[in-house]
Amino acid sequence: MEIRISRPNIPSQLIFIKLLINCNAEEVISLQIPSWRPGRYEIANYAQKIKEFEVYFEGKSIPFEKKNKDLWQFQSGLAGNYEINYVFHAAQMDAGGSWSDEQQLYLNFINFIFEVLGRSEEKVILTTPMEENDLVATSLPSAGRGKWEAINFQHLVDSPLIISPFLKEYLYKVEDIKFHLWFLGELHFDPERLLKQFEAFTRKQMASFGSFPASDYHFMIQLLPFSHYHGVEHQFSTVITLGPAESLAEKQGLYKLLGVSSHELYHFWNVCRIRPKEMLPYDFSKEAYFHSGVVAEGITTYMGDLFLISSGCWDLEEYLEVLSRKITLEANQFGWQNQSIAESSFDLWLDGYKAGIPEKKVSIYNRGALIALCLDLMLIEEKSSLHAVMKTMWEVYGNLQLGYDLNDFENIVKNSSKHPQVIRRFFEDYIWGKEDLLPLLTQQLDSIGITLNEAPAETLMASSLGIKINEHGAVIQIHPKAAAHKILMIGDELIHINGESFQKGFSEEGNKVNLTFKRWERILSTNLNLAESPLYKSYTLKAGTENSKRKLWCN
Repeated sequence: MEIRISRPNIPSQLIFIKLLINCNAEEVISLQIPSWRPGRYEIANYAQKIKEFEVYFEGKSIPFEKKNKDLWQFQSGLAGNYEINYVFHAAQMDAGGSWSDEQQLYLNFINFIFEVLGRSEEKVILTTPMEENDLVATSLPSAGRGKWEAINFQHLVDSPLIISPFLKEYLYKVEDIKFHLWFLGELHFDPERLLKQFEAFTRKQMASFGSFPASDYHFMIQLLPFSHYHGVEHQFSTVITLGPAESLAEKQGLYKLLGVSSHELYHFWNVCRIRPKEMLPYDFSKEAYFHSGVVAEGITTYMGDLFLISSGCWDLEEYLEVLSRKITLEANQFGWQNQSIAESSFDLWLDGYKAGIPEKKVSIYNRGALIALCLDLMLIEEKSSLHAVMKTMWEVYGNLQLGYDLNDFENIVKNSSKHPQVIRRFFEDYIWGKEDLLPLLTQQLDSIGITLNEAPAETLMASSLGIKINEHGAVIQIHPKAAAHKILMIGDELIHINGESFQKGFSEEGNKVNLTFKRWERILSTNLNLAESPLYKSYTLKAGTENSKRKLWCN
């Protein structure tokens, strides 16, 4: 089958798609638009961005029926080539969306390409418009200028594409494998120095797994003029959207780029190939419920950072600063009291990636990374490691294209430990269960000479009143043990504290403060007692010796 893309009016951000299918006589053709994409386990309803659907045969309109929100169907009469035309609005600039403007055509085909049910394994020829000076970033095999060939539907929708005359390409090689760094946007850093850092963490990751089944890999990086941070993994590439671009002139901005890039490269093995059985193969028409988010995203988050220190991209102090932020975030969220990480993984399809109701869920990324850290430290004490576990996962499941579940992962961890009963208890308490992770984390870090230090949160509002607000004074979180928990509501807008603007803050003089706040245009006031001990806290890590690094990050 063939797909032809055009965009006759670029400012509209509408792209026109023509799908050509050779049909048998009296064949029923079912056309399914994906309702979600890999790496984002929530229903996206991409069909809402499609309009003007039509079917033609030999220039005549053919009747069709829409069976549900994202499934169209028609029946051929005579055998021959049928033409399906429709329009898609490409106006979502993030790592999983599509965007069309005068500077680029950026396509994530998962957003708008139909899966022809029953014919998903057919080869797909893709053509797009190209100007003389255009460059192309994609892992799709070229079949000529402006033309590409995908093995099948899954290959196409897992191969994003960027066409632009403003693309900049840099290359490095590890063991004869080419790694392409594509940048679109302003460069505020030394690309050659960055190239060496990418090569360093790539080499470490490849050594950890022992093989890299690809000849090319593409980092497709959109450097944006506004604040943004997002990455999405693919079989042979990743798209990263990051901004503002000028922030990469500073060390912290480059840390973000390195962090998300290392994370996405680790997904080359973990998720793209070491995949939960519920997603092998992907069925994009409905939810794929799975409990193993701690493996898919938690371990990837932990390992992505880990390889940055083991490769020398970060030093120990820089890594501990990143880890401290993760611990602070975990310690100040209380969803773990109500839902295990396995349950939160399963409920991604219900809760999505938004904040949700207070203290309901945990993050499979952040809490998952800290669970992975604890598990790694436990294994290291026994002369094993999480690296060894994931290499076995690769050999047993990923490399053989077999799916796993959480019990399979637990069994491999048990086999890597001298005390399988301890591992069983760990899974019961922290993965299937709802135990407080902080005491175990403190103990495990102490075993390698790293001390976890606790202090009050940076603001008195958070530490003494247990209230977190945004820059406009709106309440965004209330500590469950705070007096304010029985008085304030999420969304209340602070106006004054002790008669002064909320932006001035307050001092700890006395044991009470007066708050004036707005709730649905009503002005209310209350007095709150200051907590006797800090409610929200911050955490920092300190390594006693460089030996801490050798114990953990040189395995």
